[in-house]
Amino acid sequence: MIVAYAKSKPIETIKQHTNEVLKELEILKNIYGKKIVENKVEDEEQFWLTIEIACRYHDCGKIFTPFQNEILRKLGEKLLPTEFDYAIKHEQLSPLFIPKEVLKQLDITHQKILLQAIYYHHERNSIIPDANLIKEIWEKDIYPRIDEIEKEFVFPIAKQVSTMYLNKVEQRIDEESAHYLEYCLIKGIVHRCDHSGSAHLPIEIESQNCLGEETEKFVIEKYKKTNDLQEFCKENRENNILSIASTGYGKTEAAAIWANQDKTIYTLPFCISLNDIFDRLNKIMEYQNVGLLHSTALDYMLENEEIEYPQELYEDSKIMGVKILLSTIHQFFYFALKHQGYEKIYAMLSHTKVVIDEIQAYQPKVTAIILKGLKMINDIGGKFMIMTATLPGIYQEDLEESKISLAKQYFYSDRNRHKIQLINETIESSIEEIISKAKESKVLVIVNTVDKAIELYEKCKENAEVKLLHARFIEEDKSKLEQEIKQFARSERNGIWITTQIVEASLDIDFDYLYTEMSTLDSLFQRMGRCYRGREYEKEEANIKIYTKEPSGIQYVYNKQISELSTKMLEEYNEQILKEETKAELVKKLYSREALQGTSYLEEFEAAKRVLKNIADHTLTEKEAKKFLTDIKTITVIPKQIYEENLSLFEGYEQEKNSQKKNEILKQIRKLCMNILESQAKGRCRDVGYGIKGMFFISAKYDKEKGLLLKEKNENFDDRSF
Repeated sequence: MIVAYAKSKPIETIKQHTNEVLKELEILKNIYGKKIVENKVEDEEQFWLTIEIACRYHDCGKIFTPFQNEILRKLGEKLLPTEFDYAIKHEQLSPLFIPKEVLKQLDITHQKILLQAIYYHHERNSIIPDANLIKEIWEKDIYPRIDEIEKEFVFPIAKQVSTMYLNKVEQRIDEESAHYLEYCLIKGIVHRCDHSGSAHLPIEIESQNCLGEETEKFVIEKYKKTNDLQEFCKENRENNILSIASTGYGKTEAAAIWANQDKTIYTLPFCISLNDIFDRLNKIMEYQNVGLLHSTALDYMLENEEIEYPQELYEDSKIMGVKILLSTIHQFFYFALKHQGYEKIYAMLSHTKVVIDEIQAYQPKVTAIILKGLKMINDIGGKFMIMTATLPGIYQEDLEESKISLAKQYFYSDRNRHKIQLINETIESSIEEIISKAKESKVLVIVNTVDKAIELYEKCKENAEVKLLHARFIEEDKSKLEQEIKQFARSERNGIWITTQIVEASLDIDFDYLYTEMSTLDSLFQRMGRCYRGREYEKEEANIKIYTKEPSGIQYVYNKQISELSTKMLEEYNEQILKEETKAELVKKLYSREALQGTSYLEEFEAAKRVLKNIADHTLTEKEAKKFLTDIKTITVIPKQIYEENLSLFEGYEQEKNSQKKNEILKQIRKLCMNILESQAKGRCRDVGYGIKGMFFISAKYDKEKGLLLKEKNENFDDRSF
């Protein structure tokens, strides 16, 4: 009996794997088939037939004896005799197995798409193999077993060798090709079916209820009616949308109404904000088919007692099979760099709506990638919605130049919510005032750096009820603090919360007073959105105090030129109510091409656009594309004292043989970690060891109330650069 393994973990034959892949194709076709081909594919029959044939034959090359020996070696079984080594990969051999009568079912265009979809379903930078070697492999390794192979596969395979396919795969189909988008769809769908079949996870999960209807019902029950923004989104469900609306205007609900019953990815720049929306959809609206995807999403779901199967939900989120996915852009927007295998995500976006919430919060290079990605999504038939409180002028200009059809409207609250006061002092000058206000009010303090937040906390803690929240807490503690600040904001208690920009975007909290360091206007206005979120402010004194002298983090957190220009633009509104429409106009003006001339901000944006324009398809690996998008170099660290207190976990991880139990221990360990900048860690980190890669312990004191104190070094630690 012939050996025909496809994989060793779990053990699976080629036939079993192929059947799984075809099953996933049927699931996708049943749920989104019409939406995928709508207005994109001329010949639907050829389109689906090409995908089916690709799925059926994509792994046939694994029958090659050297591949089988690779699996047999892993299984500890006896190897098969062969004169060949594994110099040729299975995907390079798979097209050989397609019989002429099967290939002739397709026209010339779809034959080429089929062969490239199979040949490149693994992107390995492989050199096109020599035709003579292919013939030799066929004649000596495959043909002698041809009848047994066909019997095992249970579908027809070629009986004669033909290397003509090598000519059709050498010249890749690219953006200049007439059938580029159809190729991306076919190749991407094959990728998705293959990966879902391998993981034994459903490629798509259909929802029994409609998010749009559930959200509309929730809004009406709570507020009696939907507002004008939400009605606008309802009327434009089939359109791309650009919506500028005040904070607290119900933008999240508006996006959910726009999503309706379509597959949707909702993005935000901060994990804490995504967690907040995840809770709202799950607990308040009771919508079931919503996933969460960011660096600490699994930990957050594991701690959520209302999620019945958090591990399964996380796995479904990772392959983007859920109906509604809450995600950071870093989890998928790197597709815009057209890395090797980008078609997998791109094809999925053809039947997906994408929400970009708070686009102004990203660095210019990242925003350039987002804007390129939105144009690609539009080209392949997906829809997007940009919703934000403020939109930089250069981004709006870029969208208009792309000539993408957009439903565009602005929505400003007519409430007077924020009276500002510019104070030419450091924020420390108002410590006593902050403490006094906190006796009878909820006071939010936002500064630009973690070190400044810790410094202010130390000065307030003896005389006030004060809590601290920033990114330099271990995940376990940070998660608790995120819940605490939301509970505090909803309670009748008074006191102080000192934070960094971690709370800026879409976090549903409402404080009475905001004391903040100057940053840039877009960031500053986001901070204001956490104060008097939906209330009218009628007092004479300012409820927003902005400190302009020596704000922390200028230059390395915020662009110095733009921060200084922001201060200058605000001066004429000092001691006045700042209207919502005025905020939007100020940000648009601040980030206009005219105002940005000569700044590093504009230079970075334009440089990124040039790279995106000139980069060739499949130049970057997926890892390189992710790195290009992320740009910020961070490492995962665990404070030395936490590490020492939990050595038993590390020892247990190293000794555990069961892979499932090993993963459970690793999850517990990750709750004790945090991500910090490489520059902050240099010279004070060591590998944790115990077989865990990419994790370091750091020689800095950790305090559960204050977080990681980088200025307070642990004693008896032998430093070395890492």
